Amino acid sequence: MSHLTVLTEALDEATALIEGRINIASVKSFVSRRGVAETISVHVICIQELGTMFQVENGVAQLLLNPARCLGLLDSKPALDLPQLSTSKAIYDGFKILAEGLANMTDGMPWPWKAIPQTVLQFAKLIEHAGERRGKIADLIGAINQRIATLFDIRQKNACDGPELTGFVELFFADVQRIVVRLRVIEKVNSVKAFALTDRIDKIISDEDAKMREALQLLQIRFSVHTAFTIESVSASVSSIQNSVNATFEVVQSTHSLVTQMHATIMRSSGGNHTTWNHARLPARPTFFNGRDELVNALVKFICDSPNPRIAIMGLGGIGKTSLSLVVAYDERVVAVVGDARFFVSAEGAADAGATARLLASQLGLPDTSDALPAAISHLENIPRALLIIDNLETLLFANNAVARKDTEHLLQRLAGIPNLALIVTSRGAVPPSGIRWNNAQSTGLGAISLEAARETFEQIAGLPQLASERKALEKLFESVDCMPLAVTLLAQLAQLSNPPSQLLQRWQRTRTAFIRSGGDDRESSVDVSIQLSLDLLTSMRDSTEAAHLLSICAHLPDGLRPPVFAELVNHFTDIHAARDLLVAFALVSIGPNDELKMLSPVRYFVVMNRPMTVAHAAALRRIYFAIASSCPVEFTESFARQTENITPEYGNLTSVLLHLIGTDEPSQELFDAVTAVSEYAYWTSPSTTLREALSMRLAAHPAWLAPCLKDIGRTQIKRREAALATENLQAARKLYAERGGFRFLEAVCGCLLGQSLLLQESFWPAQHEVLAAQRIFVQMGQEVDAALCRQVLGQIYCGREEYDSALGHFTWARLMFKRHGRRLYGAQCTLSLGQIHLRRGRLDAAEAELHAALGELQKLGEMLGVAQCTVNLGELRRAQGDYGAAEAYLITASAAFARIGDFSGLARCRQYLSELSGDQGKA
Repeated sequence: MSHLTVLTEALDEATALIEGRINIASVKSFVSRRGVAETISVHVICIQELGTMFQVENGVAQLLLNPARCLGLLDSKPALDLPQLSTSKAIYDGFKILAEGLANMTDGMPWPWKAIPQTVLQFAKLIEHAGERRGKIADLIGAINQRIATLFDIRQKNACDGPELTGFVELFFADVQRIVVRLRVIEKVNSVKAFALTDRIDKIISDEDAKMREALQLLQIRFSVHTAFTIESVSASVSSIQNSVNATFEVVQSTHSLVTQMHATIMRSSGGNHTTWNHARLPARPTFFNGRDELVNALVKFICDSPNPRIAIMGLGGIGKTSLSLVVAYDERVVAVVGDARFFVSAEGAADAGATARLLASQLGLPDTSDALPAAISHLENIPRALLIIDNLETLLFANNAVARKDTEHLLQRLAGIPNLALIVTSRGAVPPSGIRWNNAQSTGLGAISLEAARETFEQIAGLPQLASERKALEKLFESVDCMPLAVTLLAQLAQLSNPPSQLLQRWQRTRTAFIRSGGDDRESSVDVSIQLSLDLLTSMRDSTEAAHLLSICAHLPDGLRPPVFAELVNHFTDIHAARDLLVAFALVSIGPNDELKMLSPVRYFVVMNRPMTVAHAAALRRIYFAIASSCPVEFTESFARQTENITPEYGNLTSVLLHLIGTDEPSQELFDAVTAVSEYAYWTSPSTTLREALSMRLAAHPAWLAPCLKDIGRTQIKRREAALATENLQAARKLYAERGGFRFLEAVCGCLLGQSLLLQESFWPAQHEVLAAQRIFVQMGQEVDAALCRQVLGQIYCGREEYDSALGHFTWARLMFKRHGRRLYGAQCTLSLGQIHLRRGRLDAAEAELHAALGELQKLGEMLGVAQCTVNLGELRRAQGDYGAAEAYLITASAAFARIGDFSGLARCRQYLSELSGDQGKA
C-alpha cells in the first residue's frame, strides 16, 4: 500500500476519532475496504493511542502522552515500510518545524507517528479554541485524502512513476503543514491581546496561499511534461491530471477559506477590529552596504532609546539614503523593539501629500478612502511600537506649489506626533523638513563613503584585482568618482563583465559619468539618470535660474568655489547668496571647511558636459583665473612658499578652468601666459605636463608658442624621469627654433636639456656632446648662469662615468657661479651633488658636512624633492657608519617625502635601501 494513502487515511481517521465521529470498528471496515488488511493491527493501535492521548479540559486541548508506553507499544508491532516518506526533504522540513514545540512530549515515537498526532492535535486545538470551526479541519483532511487518492490513481495508470509523484504531492502536503504550524501563534490572541497579530495572520495566509498556488502550478507543469513521455494515451492522461490538479486547487481554496474563517472567529472572540498590513512592507535589505557602521549605530540607538524618534536622512541622489534607512530597519536591535511593524512608503511617484497618505494606508492594509491620513494615524496609534520610512520625499518637499509643500509638512508633523511611531524620512537635499524636532538634527546630511568602504563594496561584488597595476587603477577610479556609493556599485557591476579597472579608468577619462550604468535607465542603474533627477528637481523650482548658473560655475572648480572668487562673482548675479543657499538645500553642493562650495566629481563632470556656463559667467571666470595665474612666481626663491599661498588652494581650479578655455577659446597670448605661469608653479611643486600638452595640441598654426611649449614639456619630463619623451619633445622644439631663425640661445637651452635627458638614459658621450656645445654658446653670449647650468650637468655626466675628480671640479665651479648670481637653489643642488660624491668615495665626514649644508638650504627654500634626496643620502651615510636606527629613520622620512610629491622612482629607491638595511641588521 502507498505510504501516502496510509498517511492521509491516518490523518482523516485520527481527526474523526478525536471528534467522536467514528469508532474502531468503522476504522477496521474502512481500512479493509481498501485492501490493506496487513496494516490493520498497527493502524488501529495507533488510532486508539491517539484517542487516549488527547482530551479537552475547560475548553483547552491537552496532549496526554506517555513516550515510554508508546515506544514499547510500537516496538511490539510490525513497523510500517515508509522509507520514501521518512527521507523526503519537503515533508520532513514541514514536520520538523511542527514538531519543535512538542518535542518533549513525543520523544521515542518513530516516524511518521511522531508527526501525525501532532499535526492532527494542532488542528484539534484550534477547533476547540473556537467552537464554530468544529469539523471543518476534519473535512479538509478528508478532502486532502481524496485528492491524494486521485493522484495515486493516476500513478496506478502509469501516468507518472511513484517516486516522482510522491515528491510532487509531498511538496503540496508540506505547504499544508506549514499553515498549521504558523497558525499555532493564533492560540495566544485571547490571553495576550496582541492586536498586531491580526495582521500577521493574514500575512501568513497570503504568503502560504501564494506558495501553494506556485507549487500547484509547478505540479501541473511537471505532470504535463512527464506524461508526454510516459503514457500511451496522452489525451486521457492529461485529462486525468488536469482534473486532479483542479481538484487539488480546490483544496487550496478551501484551505484559504477555512483559515480566513478561523481568523475572523478568533478576532471576534478577542474583540479585535484591525485591518491587515501589506505583506510586502519593506524592500529587501541592501546586499552591499559598507562604511557607515557608526551612523547606523547612532540611528538605531535613537529608535531603541525613544518611543517616538524622528530621523531625517538627506543627501544627493545615489549617496545611499534609502540603503541606510533599510539597513536600520533590518537591524536586529530595531526588529527586537518594533517586530514586524515596519513600514516603507516610497513617495517618488506621489503627486501630493494625499497620495502619500493613501500609499501609507495601502501599506497598512486599510481601504482606499479619500480621508486616508486619519485612518492611517488611528491604525498606527494602536500598534505598540512601529517604524515608518517615507522614502524619496524630495518631489513634495521642493514643490513649487506652496500649498503642496504645506500639506507635506502637515503630513509629516501629524506622523511625527504619533507617540509610538519611529519616523524616518529620506530626501534629496541638505535641509530636513521644517516644523519637526529631528533627533539627528546635527547630522542629517549623508556624504560619500570612505576609500576603504568603496574597496570593500567593490570586492564583495566583483573581487579585487590581483595585479598591482590594476589595484592602482582601481584606487584612482574610486578617487575619480569621489567614492560615491552608487558609482562604486555600478563600477563593480561593470567589472563583473570582464572590464578590468584600468579599462574602466580609461572609459571614465573619455566619457566620465555616461558609462557608469548597469543596463537600465533608472536612478538606481545609471549615475547620469540619478544626477539628472536632482537637476530636474532644482530647475523645477521657481527662481532657480541663477542657482543653475552658479552650479555650472562650481562644476569647473574641483577644489571648490572659494570665498575670494565667490566675492568676485557677486556683481554677476542678482542674488548669488540665494543661489548658493538653494544649491546647498538640494545637496548639489556642500560647504567645505574653508567655506568653499564643493561638488562630488560625478555630479561635477555631468554638469560640465550637460550644463555649460553662460557666456558672461565664462568670461568672468576667465578674467578671475587669469589674474590668479599671473601672480604665480616664475623662479624658485626663498619667498616661493609665501608667494604661492593663494595659488596652492586654487591649483586644481586653475588647471580645470585653463583646460576648459584651451578647449573652447582660440589660442591667445593671454592664455599662453596663464598656462606657462601655472605650469612653472607645478614644475616646482608637483611636476605636470597636463596644461602644456593640451595647449600644444592647439598650436600647430602658432610655432612661436609651440616651440617654447614643447621645450618646457621636455624640461618637466626630465624632472619626472620620462627621458625618452623628453628627448623627443626637446628635439622637436630645437627644430622649430632653428626653422624660425634668430633663436640661437633657445636652441642652446634645448641642447643643454637634451644632454640631461640623454644622461638619464645613460648615453654619457652623446649627452656630453650636447652640453658642451650649449656651454660654448652660453659663454660666447655671456650667459654665466646658463653656462654654470651646463657645468652642473657635466658634473652629473662625469659622476655617471665614475670620474669623480672631474665631477668635483664642475660642481665646485658651478656652485661658485650660482652663489655669485644669487641662484641659491642651483647652488644647494651642487652642494648636494658634492656630498653624494664624497659618500660614494667613502669620505663620510666630508659627505656629512656637505649633505647637512644642502639639507638646511633646501629646507629654507622649501624644495621638497631636494630635501627628500638629501634625506636618502643621509640614511645611506648612517648605514655606512653602522648606525642602523638613524639610517632607518632617515629612509622612512624620505619615503614619505617622495610619496607626497609623487616621485615613485625615489620611493622605490628608498624601499630598496630599507630592504638592504634589514639584511645588514640581521647580519649585525
